[in-house]
Amino acid sequence: MEADPLESEQEKWNKKRMRVLDEWDEIELKGAGALKTDVIHEPGSQTDAVAAETTLQDLYPLLLATTSNPVPKEKEEETTEVEIVSPESTDNRSVFDRVLDVCLCRPVKAQMSPKVYTDKTLIIKLAGVPYSQENGTHWLLLSDYFNNVSRSLMTSSEYSHVTNPSRVGAHWVTVGFQSATPHTDFRGCGVLGLLQMHTFTQRVPANILRAIVLLATTEPTDFPLAVVSINVTSLLLTQLKKGVFDGFGNENEGLYPFFSALHAASMARFCSIYKSQNCTLANTQTIFSEITRQLEKSPLSLLMLLNPTNDELINTLL
Repeated sequence: MEADPLESEQEKWNKKRMRVLDEWDEIELKGAGALKTDVIHEPGSQTDAVAAETTLQDLYPLLLATTSNPVPKEKEEETTEVEIVSPESTDNRSVFDRVLDVCLCRPVKAQMSPKVYTDKTLIIKLAGVPYSQENGTHWLLLSDYFNNVSRSLMTSSEYSHVTNPSRVGAHWVTVGFQSATPHTDFRGCGVLGLLQMHTFTQRVPANILRAIVLLATTEPTDFPLAVVSINVTSLLLTQLKKGVFDGFGNENEGLYPFFSALHAASMARFCSIYKSQNCTLANTQTIFSEITRQLEKSPLSLLMLLNPTNDELINTLL
């Protein structure tokens, strides 16, 4: 008996569906593995170490991968591997200028190590990668951010009954997005904004995170926490491109741990000013300007806010 064409098509569709689901599971498992360890540590602290599997170079290909648009084999290396370019090639001064700098004893800007230079390049590239609904790692970061913020407002018994969030809904507004479709807020600085947002909720101690979330969600002085985080990422990105952070980081850890810790510190600074000065949404641009001045003048002074022996942040927020 001749096979039914409809049954044959149904079988082909089922096989294709199973293949797509397998690819999706593989990407999500890789993403979950990368998220098991904390990717943020304060530079100079005793815990200042980033596990090899969570370096920015390891996270980068996961943040690019999609199931709907698989990368062709011949282009795979070009997309997922980043060439480490020697930072010396970025010195475009003329011979005359170099000699003049030596003769006049002008301070010469320290050259970045290859790993620091690579991290800087990857950070800038991630800012241009859009959020993708088909990327399992993107969703893991976003849903984990939601869970971290939600958990800070709940008791352990309440949280045990909470299921993973749906991709669209008013619940995203409660954790600081502008609308029920959170992915639209990442257009400013791509998945870099998502990555920084997620690591911020891991980097800040639980009691401080709870105080920040309460500050952001309590009327009438509430503010959109996720949107503020994305704006802070944008401020840092501007300074990064200007070369303000070129002298930080090292060959062992690169620049990314410093960059992410600076984002967490800038968020803490925003909230500290916001609460101590009884600010409203109308004051946010003024606060951003103050943070920008501090980033340009002394980024390390911002990191002092995250020092466990510094009580300024605790006294202000708690």
